[in-house]
Amino acid sequence: MGQLAIKFDAPELSSIEPSRAEMIRSTFEPMAAMLTEFESAYSEIIAESEKEITKELTGKAKRLRLDIGKVRIETEKIRKAEKEEYLRAGKAIDGVSNILKWAVTDKENRLKEIEDHFVIMERKRLEALQKERVEALSPYVEDAHERDLASMEDDVWNAYLAAKKKEYEDRIEAERKAEEERIAREKAEAEERERIRKENERLKKEAEERARLEKIEAEKRAKEEADRKKKEEAERKAREEKERKEREAHEAELRKAAEERAKLEAELKRQEEERRRLEEERIAKEKAEAEAKAKAEKVAQDKAHRAKVNRGIAEKLVAGVGVDEATAQDIVRLVASGKVPNLVIQY
Repeated sequence: MGQLAIKFDAPELSSIEPSRAEMIRSTFEPMAAMLTEFESAYSEIIAESEKEITKELTGKAKRLRLDIGKVRIETEKIRKAEKEEYLRAGKAIDGVSNILKWAVTDKENRLKEIEDHFVIMERKRLEALQKERVEALSPYVEDAHERDLASMEDDVWNAYLAAKKKEYEDRIEAERKAEEERIAREKAEAEERERIRKENERLKKEAEERARLEKIEAEKRAKEEADRKKKEEAERKAREEKERKEREAHEAELRKAAEERAKLEAELKRQEEERRRLEEERIAKEKAEAEAKAKAEKVAQDKAHRAKVNRGIAEKLVAGVGVDEATAQDIVRLVASGKVPNLVIQY
């Protein structure tokens, strides 16, 4: 393989000041130089891998991959530092960084393939072994493809396959025996059904004969029962007629007693009402008499009071005016009768 030649010709560099573009190039040139130092070792490992991959070669690939990876890591650190300080130059820095990362990543991937050669080979071996064992186990297990078979040691696998095969064969044998038993059982059941059919026919004939005899006996009993019921019905009607008459007589007596009780109650009610009326009349009479007495007493009191007042007036007329007793009495009577105005007597 030829010598590595990395050119920092990212188009983003043309968008910034030439001096700044040159500064960016110079910043990443040590990384390019560092990567160039690994080119010879890289080419040797690639060449050897194309011939044969050995354990020793996988170790060399891993070591070189880690060393080359440092270029990418350091380049990323520079990119972040430069981009933080100079935002305008960010795209240019990314462009250069991507060139380096692409160059390193491609080598890392190639070296990783060499490094993991035996791991990949082992994975492929296990995949093929899994497929082979799934095909071997599938006739005996339905979910063989879902089981992890490749991780089993050969002796474990052989014992496992043998056990599953035996389980399958035992199940098939059990199903065969079960089928034979089913056929034998069905044959025995058919024979038993035939025996039962014949037995049922015999029992049916016996039942028909028994039913015929029972019918004759039933008709006889029915006639006797009808005669008995007819007699009982006649006796029942006679008994009911007698009970009806007795009941009607009793009800008539009850009605008569009820009428007499109603008359008595009506008379008692009338007497109570008459007593209440007389009591009310007595109370009213006593009240009227009391009111008349009170009124008479009031009139007497008023008359006595008037007489007393009139005597006082007459006395005052005699004493104050100088009229005689008879004249004073006449004046008082005239005033009391309303024929003359009331006199104002000054004391």
